[in-house]
Amino acid sequence: MLIKNNNNLLSLYIHWPYCEAKCPYCDFNSHVNESIDSKNWIQSYTNQLHEMKKQLLEHSVNSNKLNAIFFGGGTPSLMPLEIIESVLKTSFNLFGFEKNIEISLEANPSSYEKDKFQDLKRIGINRLSIGVQSLNDKNLKFLGRLHNSFNAKTAVEHATKTFNNVSVDLIYAFHGQKIVNWTNELKIFLENNNLQHLSLYQLTIEEGTKFFTDYKKGLLNVIDNDRAADFYEVSKEILNNHKFFNYEVSNYAKKDFECKHNLNYWKSENWIGIGPGAYGRIWSSKSNIKRVEYQNYRNPKTWLSKNLNKSEFEKTNFFDSTTSDIDTLTMGLRLFEGMETNKLYDKSIIKNDAFRELQNKNVIRIKNGFLKVNENYMIKLNSIVNFLINP
Repeated sequence: MLIKNNNNLLSLYIHWPYCEAKCPYCDFNSHVNESIDSKNWIQSYTNQLHEMKKQLLEHSVNSNKLNAIFFGGGTPSLMPLEIIESVLKTSFNLFGFEKNIEISLEANPSSYEKDKFQDLKRIGINRLSIGVQSLNDKNLKFLGRLHNSFNAKTAVEHATKTFNNVSVDLIYAFHGQKIVNWTNELKIFLENNNLQHLSLYQLTIEEGTKFFTDYKKGLLNVIDNDRAADFYEVSKEILNNHKFFNYEVSNYAKKDFECKHNLNYWKSENWIGIGPGAYGRIWSSKSNIKRVEYQNYRNPKTWLSKNLNKSEFEKTNFFDSTTSDIDTLTMGLRLFEGMETNKLYDKSIIKNDAFRELQNKNVIRIKNGFLKVNENYMIKLNSIVNFLINP
């Protein structure tokens, strides 16, 4: 299934940095919840939205209305409703919404409230992404999650009764997990829930996390690449059998339920990011600039103070054609449809000898204008991209 490319797409990411607890595997910009002054947060988000409108005009971005909005975190389901509602209202007034806009919000089973789901739907959320992470209580404890399997099943059940588009995140392929147990859990979960999308992430040990510290001390083991590949293949087969197709390395969707916001990332479209640690990238019409990247201050208190009276980015990066092409290639090859080659300014970024070698080995191919990695090699994507540009 090909997903049409469109340089005029525009999406919005809103980062909410607070959680009830910090998970040991998480390297996202998340902090344990503290008291919130909704008025100040609303004002800071509003200032950033107005600034991004100015930046789009300055760079003559010929975008359509917003086609996707994504509240990520952190745990955005902890956000006060008045903040979410204010962001949506301001976004609509500044940018407008496409008719079929996708408005996603991440939620955790531990902060689940049945009435909150109804309130979220009432104010405009139409897609919920639930961080279940595991369906096994022992594994949930290992992952440092606050909820148990019953909480997870209950939250998903009520979410699917409230929303027509529900996604679930699961973590798998970690030391001590048996493939037979994982596949049984996955099959039962799919058979008992009317889901439209799943994100399956193999456990990775990221620097700056508790798991990284434990790994360095020899207190935590990881599975080898061959074992990880086995987990990946059996998971893909099960999901395919339940009518989910693998449209990106870690993401599966039923027909027409691909995450629009994430597609904008991977297809190098325009997106704007507001909130602590969020970043955005837009195309530029200026002769010496191809793309502009805006990075926000990561610390929530710093971000709030810098954006309360006016909008201020921590850093602005300007991409030339080479930097832009590397980013387009790196992100685009994550998609199973591949990367549209006419999105590259200079196709020589891909080294001919490296391309021919991988093509002869049936690792990559070009078909209908798309450069595509063979499905059997997607798990080795990072090394493939590095070889293409630095053989």
